[in-house]
Amino acid sequence: MRTWLPALFLALLLGAPLVGVAQTPSAGSTPAPARPPYVVEDIQVRGVEDAQTRQFVIQSSGLSTGQEITLPAGDAVGQAIRSIYDLRMFSDVAIHRAEQSGSNVTLIIDVTPEPTLAAYDLQGIDGGDREDLKKKIPLLRGSPVRPSDVERSKQIIKSFYEDEGYLRTEVDVERTTTQGNRVRLTFNVDRKEEIEVERIRFLGNEKFDDGDLRGAMDKTRENRWWRIWKGEKFKRDAYEKDLDRVIDHYREHGYYDAQIVQDSVYYMGDGGLGIDVTVREGNRYYVGDITWEGNSIYPDRVLSQQLGLSEGEVYNGKALDENLYGSGRQSGVLGLYMDRGYMRADVQPTVRVVGEDSLDITMDVREGEVYNFGDIEITGNTKTKDYVVRRELYTVPGDRFSRSAIQESIRRLNQLDYFSQESLSGGPDISVDQEKKEANVTYSVEEVGSDQLQLSGTFGQFGLVLQLGFQFNNFSAQNLFEGDAWRPLPSGDGQKLSVNVRTNGTFYQNYSLSFTEPWFGGSPTPVGGSVSYSKYTRSIFGGRRASRGIEGGRFQNASANLFVRQRLNWPDDKFMVGSRVGFQLYDNRGRDAQTGERRPLFTSVPYGTNQSVTFRQSLSRNSVDNPTFPRTGSRVSLSVEVAPPIGDLVQYHKWRFNSSWNVPIGDNFSFGMGTNFGYIGSITGEPVRFETFEVGGTPFDYQGATFGTDPVFMRGYPRGVIGPLNRGPG
Repeated sequence: MRTWLPALFLALLLGAPLVGVAQTPSAGSTPAPARPPYVVEDIQVRGVEDAQTRQFVIQSSGLSTGQEITLPAGDAVGQAIRSIYDLRMFSDVAIHRAEQSGSNVTLIIDVTPEPTLAAYDLQGIDGGDREDLKKKIPLLRGSPVRPSDVERSKQIIKSFYEDEGYLRTEVDVERTTTQGNRVRLTFNVDRKEEIEVERIRFLGNEKFDDGDLRGAMDKTRENRWWRIWKGEKFKRDAYEKDLDRVIDHYREHGYYDAQIVQDSVYYMGDGGLGIDVTVREGNRYYVGDITWEGNSIYPDRVLSQQLGLSEGEVYNGKALDENLYGSGRQSGVLGLYMDRGYMRADVQPTVRVVGEDSLDITMDVREGEVYNFGDIEITGNTKTKDYVVRRELYTVPGDRFSRSAIQESIRRLNQLDYFSQESLSGGPDISVDQEKKEANVTYSVEEVGSDQLQLSGTFGQFGLVLQLGFQFNNFSAQNLFEGDAWRPLPSGDGQKLSVNVRTNGTFYQNYSLSFTEPWFGGSPTPVGGSVSYSKYTRSIFGGRRASRGIEGGRFQNASANLFVRQRLNWPDDKFMVGSRVGFQLYDNRGRDAQTGERRPLFTSVPYGTNQSVTFRQSLSRNSVDNPTFPRTGSRVSLSVEVAPPIGDLVQYHKWRFNSSWNVPIGDNFSFGMGTNFGYIGSITGEPVRFETFEVGGTPFDYQGATFGTDPVFMRGYPRGVIGPLNRGPG
């Protein structure tokens, strides 16, 4: 008794830590009276010299003078310690009671600061990896260095090299303490040898051989000598997904209860990696009865047709999931409901084994309530104006919710070619207001540069030709006279402006200008036009034309076009009809070097002045997902062009049919196929003098003059080698 009473008094006098232990009173004992609250008279901080830091610690603790607290271990004290720890600036935090006068107390917060980072270095790796890792490592010069930060940095380095195939990477950390409680870290990285997957074996498989199951894997492959362009690295996350793909392969072929019993990844004697996967295949099953419950909007027949499974066929678990929930651009059964506004609709399949080889499937449908579109927000468009984006959207506030409308909006935004595909591929953010039954949609876009500047020089038929061209795909003619809009040119209204100049001096000159307003009068009605002028003189040809015996002369061409197109709503809104009126003028003059007779400078156009007025009508449909690199969809167009025989105008009628189709193959590839048909005929029965088709060659073969011809490119054949033999008067 005499020994511990003085010690207790001394501890209270000097400031004992406020730590208490809760005790449960025994049965029959009287509960201890509630401790009276204390009032904080003053708060002091020890362990840091900087006055601002001390004040910051006090503010972060949540304690304040005049506050009532419970001692020795109240909630306010415990929360204060946790709040200071959360600053990640101190390795140790304690709060003591220093002085007490009645119910007034002075608190002392003792902190032990973490050392701050002077610098860190990465040893044993090359410069490229060093820069990549510094973007990932969460260490900043001047910031506190906690042990957890160092361990996390080590793990980031190991994971980085594991993804590169260095599975045995070791990382050691050297700490050097400098003046002022600062520390310098050196990460010594030893990648060891690169390890590749040398063998993948399957055990227990009888229905499919190892090659079939290895083929079901996407990222985990065996190393083979012919795969010289890449090594077969092992990535744990990809491997786990590939195991799921193996089971999907079984389920796709009717093995409903197939499962992976065991898998192991181990190092082989030659330093490679081996993988053993044990499977239990089970029986092959066939579809039995399909029953729908809870559906009132769509009848069983419509839902079963969308599901795509029929009684008696081999069960396909992969097709069941894709046709039920949707895959890629396929909407699935749920897509039917979501296109009708039932965005909370859900279908849960229950599969029951019947007999030895049949599966009965019961679909529990929860349709929910109809939702409408609420607020439609657009973020990330720093250049393109909101109204340019909104006019492409099919999601309109107040309209019934539709997933197809969202998908079509994304496709339309991709067609603009103003935003990165990555920012649109994930779809918009959707938040639901349950009370209003509205879906608020936010499209987050990322601007990309779609304008083009061309500076080039070519040497060919006309000598050295220099080209300067500008193509602005998001121009703003409305802001031409707004000084603040020139950054460097007015943009954001979605208009297209193209300016092009090609010349090699006084011998050859070409100028062209085109403009398109994609939404004329506030509707999807592109209107625009173009003008161009070209001039050639005899002098440029020099000796290259001596074999034809032509000297002197000139060639001039002037053209102008006006067009209008309009989007249709039938058969669907991907159709467009267009009209164009054009004018062409050719002045083609030269003379024979021997006889002095008049001869054309270019044989593709008759001698003298030739003019034509054309009227063109077109019908097209475009459903591709991206105009630059399409993966899905098609382009189809049919057009007829008529040059009426008025006076001396050139006469003909010309028909064109073009199509292209894109089919996705996997996640990164697509297969494309196209057709190109053309026909030209005479209106009066007289021969068509020019504007005929010329088949063969590539765009590089037509960098010179293409006047009076309609080139159809075909690789592997020289320019114009494929009919017609009579191309007009020479």
